[in-house]
Amino acid sequence: MMRRATILVAALVVVLFAGSLSRPAIADVSFSFFYSNLSPYGSWAVSADYGRVWRPYDYEPGWNPYYDGHWVYTDYGWTWVSDYAWGAIPYHYGTWVLDPYLGWTWVPGYVWAPSWVVFSSGPDYIGWAPVPPHFVVGASVGFNAFAPDHCVVVPAGAFLAPRVRTYVVPAPTARVALAKTRIVNNITVQNHVVVNRGPDPRGIERASGSTIRPVSISRVKHAMPGGRFDVDQVRADRHDRGSAPRATLPEPVRRPPAARRPEQARGPETPRPSAPARQPGPARAPEAIRPPVASGPRAAPRPQGEPHGQPAAQPSRPPTSAKPGKPATPPQKPPKPEGKHGRV
Repeated sequence: MMRRATILVAALVVVLFAGSLSRPAIADVSFSFFYSNLSPYGSWAVSADYGRVWRPYDYEPGWNPYYDGHWVYTDYGWTWVSDYAWGAIPYHYGTWVLDPYLGWTWVPGYVWAPSWVVFSSGPDYIGWAPVPPHFVVGASVGFNAFAPDHCVVVPAGAFLAPRVRTYVVPAPTARVALAKTRIVNNITVQNHVVVNRGPDPRGIERASGSTIRPVSISRVKHAMPGGRFDVDQVRADRHDRGSAPRATLPEPVRRPPAARRPEQARGPETPRPSAPARQPGPARAPEAIRPPVASGPRAAPRPQGEPHGQPAAQPSRPPTSAKPGKPATPPQKPPKPEGKHGRV
């Protein structure tokens, strides 16, 4: 009897252990996680406005990040399902921006959403554009985000197409179509998770002739990195506690301190540090201007530095040390020859 009980307990432990191993690991999003998972599919660059950004190798002139995929209405609202293998990250974290130098690039963000886009809906056409990088849940978005080169516009009846690229209207038509739509910004937070209700499903049902039933987000492909959706993992307050969730959190460029070492090594080689040693020079200036009255020999070099034609400056010195009948200074000897010429 004890042997059977031991076997049953061992079997139960094996089953529980195997079940724990079969669970896929939940991805903890971070910049290093983004970097390692997206690097095989694109290149990282530095934007002057947004720091570190990523651009897929699929990028080409005329490409738009929301061409290749389709929309699914889930229990968290309108969810974008990308056709790309890398689509689980850039379409549910962060947002896309059309950089004037780099083209379409992805700006990292750390809050999950079924889609970080704002819609512009009407009876005939529906358009959508990625939210601006500074977007905060609850903020309004103007029509400047719906420039023809920023957004995608399709007929309302083709909104649920398996691949919307084939139904995208050209830019001239998009300008006219957007003028007959209104912005629909239904990005909110429900039960600590960001949702995007977007345009009313009933209007799309009328335009497309299809019935829309919400699909569980856990059944949507590429809705979450790692493949398994976990509510605790996508809570908006995981990164923005006490504040409204933000679409992006730009990653600054951190320069390694080693890059500045060569500049510091060249400093001692330059003669500039020795310049302060010359400061005692001016301190000896008062000694140079002392009047040489204490000793006669030091007074002789003084007239040699003076210009010719100024002998009158010599009598200004007080001849206190001279004896009566003798000249006070050597320059006064010439008057004796003048006396001889007078007697001749």
